[in-house]
Amino acid sequence: MKVHVDINVFMDVLTKRAGWLESFSTIDSIRPPRIVGYISALTPAIVQFLRVKKVGEMPARAEAQKMTQDFEIVPLTRQIILDAFELPLPEFEDNIQFLSAKEMKVDYIITHNKKHFAQNEISVLTPREFLQRIGILK
Repeated sequence: MKVHVDINVFMDVLTKRAGWLESFSTIDSIRPPRIVGYISALTPAIVQFLRVKKVGEMPARAEAQKMTQDFEIVPLTRQIILDAFELPLPEFEDNIQFLSAKEMKVDYIITHNKKHFAQNEISVLTPREFLQRIGILK
């Protein structure tokens, strides 16, 4: 199984916001070869950027590195950027996430914001739904 994990799943864990334990379990369950996890090249940079004011430069880098170390990073290409400008999804960053997932032919996008990925090409799951799908939650 191939999955693409949206930035908000990582931020749930780092900020301990609602649903963070399910997000943590989701990240922790992604282990090749059974489940291969992908992230956009944007993800570590945005995670680090959002955390730097809270914890400082070097701790934010360490958090971003640790959180994303077991994931394959999808290159951010010129074509992905150009195509992202044209997609009708509500946010540019989500368009990049979607196109990165599409590039890797993933089975699922995992996010807490399903409405931002309303399309018919890739199934979208919340962390809870993903954990149910793989049998960790009932």
